[in-house]
Amino acid sequence: MKPAIAPQVLRQAAEWLVRLDHGSDADAQTEQQFRAWLAADPQHHEAITRLQGHIAPLQELPARAALRRAQPPRRRASGVKGLALLAVLGLTAAPGYQYWQDGYLLADHSTDSRQWRHEYLADGSQLQLDSSSAVDLDFDSAQRRVRLLEGEILIDVAKDAHRPFYVDTPHGTIRALGTRFIVERIGDATQVSMLESSTRIDSVGRSLTLNPGQRVRFDAQGLGAVSQVDGTALQAAWSAHQLLAHDQSLADVLARVARHRPGLLIFDRQALQALRVTVMLPADDSDRALRLLARTLPIEVKSYSPWITRVSLKRESE
Repeated sequence: MKPAIAPQVLRQAAEWLVRLDHGSDADAQTEQQFRAWLAADPQHHEAITRLQGHIAPLQELPARAALRRAQPPRRRASGVKGLALLAVLGLTAAPGYQYWQDGYLLADHSTDSRQWRHEYLADGSQLQLDSSSAVDLDFDSAQRRVRLLEGEILIDVAKDAHRPFYVDTPHGTIRALGTRFIVERIGDATQVSMLESSTRIDSVGRSLTLNPGQRVRFDAQGLGAVSQVDGTALQAAWSAHQLLAHDQSLADVLARVARHRPGLLIFDRQALQALRVTVMLPADDSDRALRLLARTLPIEVKSYSPWITRVSLKRESE
């Protein structure tokens, strides 16, 4: 079996290939940046090579000279066909492949891009999963643990005086001190929104207690600042399958929209991070959600196929 490639590497590969094929041939600086990305990690070249096997239906599409030059000579023959839109891995491979990579198919509970799920756990707790979400459970006589693999969950914790309830992510651990809260993985961070009672969050050697109507984001560097949220509005949005954003970065909003969309939604997180958004979007209609964002923000939404969409800043001349 071939070694797994991290989902973020696959996404980066797709973004590079769309970027290299967007408009005219890439300039020298872009080519140099792409070469540097290829050389930075053996997985980068492996991602390019492996994804080529999933684009046979598009093999007559033209490839860009920049990408041909960036590819090592021994790879050019197989790499020329279809490289312009190699990001269409979503057409044949991305949804299933990412599920395999993140353990979706082996997860205790999971949803795809068009599903919502409500589960009653063995201890009486209730677990709701947003689209494209997955969790593993580890319940024994001493503790109850939920590992959030991907996506967003709303948890209503049943009381148990003998077994604490935890939610684990790569960025820290949340211990339920009460009942109802939302945990979401966004990009390389975790976000917790407290609806009822409180939780204790431990991340990178620091702890804090989160109370009702509060939210905090934490990542590999630790805990961020606590902000205020409308817990009632959050619960209403969840029940109505709406995405509620209040003064949130556009990059984070797009990451949430992407969970509800089959295929790939590609965007430059750094370029869009500064745009702040307060909006309510339909989670079950990602096309409409993107149209609503495009009407009010200086962005353009371009579809390459039903499975690949790119969001970028509008050029100043437009």
